[in-house]
Amino acid sequence: MTAPPPAAWRVISENGALVREEADLKSRELGRVTTGAVLLQEAPVSLSSRLRFRLLRGTGPRAGFVSVKIKGKALLEECELETPTTHLPRVTMEVEMPGDGFTAWFPFRRVANFRDLADSTCGSPPPKRPLRRGRLFRSGHFAAAQPEDLAYLETFGLRTYVDLRDGLDLEGADAPIYERFPPSPRAQRDGAAADRSPGQPRRVWCPFSKDLKLRPWTNEEKANLVPEWDRKAWHSWWYQRLIRMNMEKKVDLNTASNLCALNRAILFVNADEVLKAMKVLTEEQNYPVVFGCVAGKDRTGLLACLILSALGLDQEAILTDYLKTNQASEHINACAQVGMALWWKQVEQEDPRRFKMMQKSGQVHPLQYDASWPGLRPGAAMDGDAASGAATASEHGAAVFPQTMAYTLEMLEEEGGALAYLDSIGFGAQDVAKLRELLLEPSEQPER
Repeated sequence: MTAPPPAAWRVISENGALVREEADLKSRELGRVTTGAVLLQEAPVSLSSRLRFRLLRGTGPRAGFVSVKIKGKALLEECELETPTTHLPRVTMEVEMPGDGFTAWFPFRRVANFRDLADSTCGSPPPKRPLRRGRLFRSGHFAAAQPEDLAYLETFGLRTYVDLRDGLDLEGADAPIYERFPPSPRAQRDGAAADRSPGQPRRVWCPFSKDLKLRPWTNEEKANLVPEWDRKAWHSWWYQRLIRMNMEKKVDLNTASNLCALNRAILFVNADEVLKAMKVLTEEQNYPVVFGCVAGKDRTGLLACLILSALGLDQEAILTDYLKTNQASEHINACAQVGMALWWKQVEQEDPRRFKMMQKSGQVHPLQYDASWPGLRPGAAMDGDAASGAATASEHGAAVFPQTMAYTLEMLEEEGGALAYLDSIGFGAQDVAKLRELLLEPSEQPER
């Protein structure tokens, strides 16, 4: 038999309520809980109208003792526990798609959106200390890479691949890239991978979207007892509510708005993975580094935003870097489809029964690009055959949307700015200083 939820009290005093460590009115003061805060009763209210509580909603000390009333004036009132409103991000999908979507900044054939993060130093005004070139790159996935691509990748002398994908299904398929940057996702999942030291060519797995799929409610979530101050638990609950609302057709969020929600979930639910990725960048022996996901646009764009913010670049530079993805949108689409086709082939060979079930359920379908697509010719735009898929690509295929990044930057501002957010997850001032030392050009020496 499930125990009844604890009684809840709302702070109604205009000045909030003073919290003490013990029931004794002379015990140490801990601060005040704000007006409107909801407190969960931890023990029967004493004869002196003192309430032992733990904080559920609002701000203030997370536990302690408060007075229910003083001199006959009520400071608190009993209330019902309600599911909080799920505030939904709603942004537009207005986007400019320049060119044919096959821009390649380096001559990769079946690796899309690979670029030097130093190309982001185009904000206004320009940064006092430009980014160092050849140190940090962002990219789409390498699963579809041709042998020529892998050979060209060697010329960058990369030591570390920070993989932001979740490592499941398509994102965990085998590929030759893992011979250069072990361990493979499969070896890592199976616990068969030996850790490599910094400085050795290696893949560092930081799955930004882990545990963000639909899951059962926790007991706390069912009873509306998730404390608001527990940022991870609260945002996980928020994201699960949003998933259900989408599935039940109670809301209709466009792609750009869903990406806003994903960024919020990554920042607050998977802050440990964000921190892990950022920490990799503070060690000299890891460089040069490449980081990326499947398309090199959403999870990759979020990490690029945090890195560029920590380096002191302005929002214009961050947005410019983010929107450069749209110049490569069709190349991203093509490489993603090739990666999908290669994964289907792997499933068919390893688990024919599963592959047949996937076919029956419509998960396997005709592609505009498959593993027979040779990819872009080095140093050139696509040829006539490669262009055949571009005209039928979806309008927003692999696009990013300026309003998604604007929402993300506003969200960081609500935390006090990107530096304050990073500090809150464990990436403090010393880490920022190391990052700047490694990625920014030395400051000019004053004249003597």
